[in-house]
Amino acid sequence: MTKNPFTLFSEPIQKMGGMSQFSYGIRVFIALCGAMALSWGIDKIDWVIPLFLGVIASALAETEDGWQGRVRTLLITLVLFLLTAFGVQALMPYPWAFGIGIAVIAFSLTMTGALGRRYSLIAQATLILAVYTMIGLNQVTHEMPIWYEPVLLTVGALWYGILSVIWAALFVHVTLRQALASLYIEIGLYLKLKSTFFPPPSSAAVDTLRLALAQQHGQVVLALNKVREILVSRIGSSPGNPRLGRYIRFYFIAQSIHERASSSHYNYSDLADTFFHSDILFRLQRQLSESGTSCRKIGEAIQGEHAIDLRDSEEAVAGVVKSMEYLEREVHPVQWRLFRSLRQLTDNVVGLQQELDKIPQLEDESVVDASVQIPQPSMTLRSIWGQIIDQLTPRSQVFRHAVRMSIALTCGYAIIQKMNIDVGYWVLLTTLFVCLPTFGSTRKRLYERMVGTAVGLVVAWSLITLFPMQPVQLVLAVVAGVVFFTTRTHRYVLATAAITLMVVCCFNQVSDGYDVILPRLIDTLIGSAISWLAVFFILPDWSYRQLPMTFAEGMRRSAEYLRELMRFYQEDSVDEQIYRRSRRRAYNADALLTSTLVNMQQEPGHYRTDTELWQRLVIRSHTLFNYIAAFSVHRGTLIEQSSNQVLADASAYIVESLENIAQSLEQKQRFTFKLTVFEQWQATLESGTTEEDERHYFVRSQLQSLFDQLKEIQHLTHELQLQVHGDKLKSAQ
Repeated sequence: MTKNPFTLFSEPIQKMGGMSQFSYGIRVFIALCGAMALSWGIDKIDWVIPLFLGVIASALAETEDGWQGRVRTLLITLVLFLLTAFGVQALMPYPWAFGIGIAVIAFSLTMTGALGRRYSLIAQATLILAVYTMIGLNQVTHEMPIWYEPVLLTVGALWYGILSVIWAALFVHVTLRQALASLYIEIGLYLKLKSTFFPPPSSAAVDTLRLALAQQHGQVVLALNKVREILVSRIGSSPGNPRLGRYIRFYFIAQSIHERASSSHYNYSDLADTFFHSDILFRLQRQLSESGTSCRKIGEAIQGEHAIDLRDSEEAVAGVVKSMEYLEREVHPVQWRLFRSLRQLTDNVVGLQQELDKIPQLEDESVVDASVQIPQPSMTLRSIWGQIIDQLTPRSQVFRHAVRMSIALTCGYAIIQKMNIDVGYWVLLTTLFVCLPTFGSTRKRLYERMVGTAVGLVVAWSLITLFPMQPVQLVLAVVAGVVFFTTRTHRYVLATAAITLMVVCCFNQVSDGYDVILPRLIDTLIGSAISWLAVFFILPDWSYRQLPMTFAEGMRRSAEYLRELMRFYQEDSVDEQIYRRSRRRAYNADALLTSTLVNMQQEPGHYRTDTELWQRLVIRSHTLFNYIAAFSVHRGTLIEQSSNQVLADASAYIVESLENIAQSLEQKQRFTFKLTVFEQWQATLESGTTEEDERHYFVRSQLQSLFDQLKEIQHLTHELQLQVHGDKLKSAQ
């Protein structure tokens, strides 16, 4: 299988279009060169700064839509840019009105983040353009027409927007391919990590590995959500596109692989003890590791760089099958019960390889029901307004960040006015880039911004001294702008240094660049300090406060997921869309719980409360989720047996218990459970007969594993409530 089914283009320029960061840099390079050529050609070199800044703002607002979506986004962006720029110019002579305007605009635009990432990007870019307008107006040394700054900024934004639309039309599925490639690579990393559980590590290392697995699971969920978001935008514009149908199949296969990879079957330690003298667990370890490698190869193939070769994982799974065939002939009667669990585990691994084997055979196909498979969200004025209204509460992270940004920017403006800082609007720009929704991310960005600015200023001073020629400095500005956009998501220190170099080189064309070096450094320090104070004192998002509710949401979504899954075993016809929605909610809730714990670990020491206890809760929650996910792998209607109702009642008891845990945390009630009832259910499940068919045995053994995890979660929840609330707990009604 060496043929690469993913190659979309054969020409070199088409291959370049598939490289996300590289293509991003090419667009920025063309846009900046065009702006520079225009300014140079008409002998208006002072136009360079507003045109460059407009290009940057537009590039920051770029979304991952198709070309039709980008046209709509560009129109919205240009209208907002033009209104904001003229508004800033009109209010700047009136400090009080300007301060109030900053507060209102910052809050309003930040709240649009409730509508999704697309509108959050546009809002952020609009605020950045507002500050760019302030910087431009602040540098004017002589009378300028009223249209000068707003129009030139908007023209720069329009120029980049046109390039973005053309690029999206030429390379229709570039962003989708990149997102799919990242998804398969993340799944590959998850499989590699999962393979370390075979044979099971020492008991001391298990919890560390499970926590790492939960964190990587969160990365996979983020990648899945990104692909789904892009697919939703594509389905709306070209639902019958055959290649899109193929990519939808990629997405669903990735979902299936992830679901199989995240499933847990029985207790791996018990399996290792029972089959200690067999090589089966080592073969499982190799197969999962090779499957992870295959997923990475698939991701690289989607990017058009390599052909697919699944031979290693196919050979590994063949070894698993042969080992199981030998065990089935040699297994002793006392091992039979666990052999059935082992067979379910190996069936899942074989099924995972079968999903991988589907990929090389995929071809373009029209998917007429694409919008049914991936439902489109309704976007009416009423729904948009409703989403924003729902977030107007201190419990909402979007609301808290909007309030924080509003106050921080207003305070920054007040400092500029009070201290009469000549080149002071970089204070606001730093605040916009540094002040992020969480303390951990803000602290990291603050450090990167300050270091990058210092490095960039030193480099800028050196280069404008060594190369005083205007053409060379303009070339340096263009190169620095490209470096900023190609590195800003992964190497922010380098990106900040690059954009600082670009700013100094540009200002050196219209004034003395040396004069902005010290103000840039001071403004960055002031803006960073404001950001730190804002995230620390203004409606702070301390994760330890969010964890109980996040954990409760995780328990509730896991209960919903289990309830929907059990319908596959009890009913002949199940609504697939309801199941998928419950699965997506459960995956997102599990990922959110893990990321909240990670955020807490980045916060100041006195806000990292009960870290060890929360780690255990996150580990148990994720393990519970893994056992639930296994039901999706083997789902199918149970044939009628006397134990059917027992299994249904046992699963209903687990669902009810998880919902009770969630309710007790949400209402701060003392969590209690009847130990005798719990133990009766455990005893009932353990007393199942050996004559059960494979599916009945699987359901019973998985429910036993869920009861084991539920017992641990109940004890940990009770311990958590005592530590957090103590005597303040209300008695359960």
